[in-house]
Amino acid sequence: MKVRAMVLTAGLLVGTAALACAQTNTDLNNEATRMNSLASSQGDGKVIGKISGDFNSFLGSDANAVVTGLRNGTPINLTRTTTTTSSTPGGAPITTTTTTTITPPTGQMGHGNVYISLALAKYQLSTMGITEPTPQQLQAALTGGTITQTTATGTTTTTMQGILTMRSEKMGWGKIAQELGTKLGPVISGMKSANHQLASAATASSKQSGVTGASGQSSGSSKSGIVSGSGKSHGNSDQGMSSAKGSGSGIVTASGRSSGGHAYGRSGGMVTGSGHGGGSAGGAASGAGNGAAHGKGSGK
Repeated sequence: MKVRAMVLTAGLLVGTAALACAQTNTDLNNEATRMNSLASSQGDGKVIGKISGDFNSFLGSDANAVVTGLRNGTPINLTRTTTTTSSTPGGAPITTTTTTTITPPTGQMGHGNVYISLALAKYQLSTMGITEPTPQQLQAALTGGTITQTTATGTTTTTMQGILTMRSEKMGWGKIAQELGTKLGPVISGMKSANHQLASAATASSKQSGVTGASGQSSGSSKSGIVSGSGKSHGNSDQGMSSAKGSGSGIVTASGRSSGGHAYGRSGGMVTGSGHGGGSAGGAASGAGNGAAHGKGSGK
């Protein structure tokens, strides 16, 4: 009975772990898909800029070039210039320029996968005490190679498989994270936060782009013209012209109705005592419907 109970417990643990792994993969794929969708709706450049900003402390001035290269699957050329003292007494300093080229073996990548790649590379290098990698160190983390470090205790050389190389061999992100000795939870959290900020920025921008009309609808421009009785905006306030047809649009009268026809001018004109519009303060009113109407008394 004890053996049977132990087997049952082990089976439950394995099943729980499998479910947790499946949920993690689902969450990761959802956030990656969401980031790709945001790029489709907001533009490739905006999402690349966001990813670059998130990894700016890690990649420095190379952030945009690295993110763009991974996204397009094109070679990434990172240049460094160093100056050393001349070995000749009184000689001029020696300037050396080196260029490291990182060629992504994965080809073009979605924005979500670019984010995951950099998040895992940042983690792997941080375990080695590297927070601002040189081009050569970043190359080793992404495509494979060796990193040699000299400390007070001696010199060590670490061989790295390369995150993008493993990915190009059809290895899943969960397996890659496992090879690096980490989990995908922090990666998912980071990508979720980035997606939230992108979506929030888009919503704020949309709200600022127009003027809300009487019905609660927003016009297409912050300079959109006169709001009609139906709550729709017509024309442009710079042009000073509003056009309305039917009883639902045009100039709103004192009775709450709108006059038919067209109104030209910078304001809705005068409103008569009976509630009909009597022309325009800035010009003339002509109507396909009521035109200019007069009542028993007039007021502005």
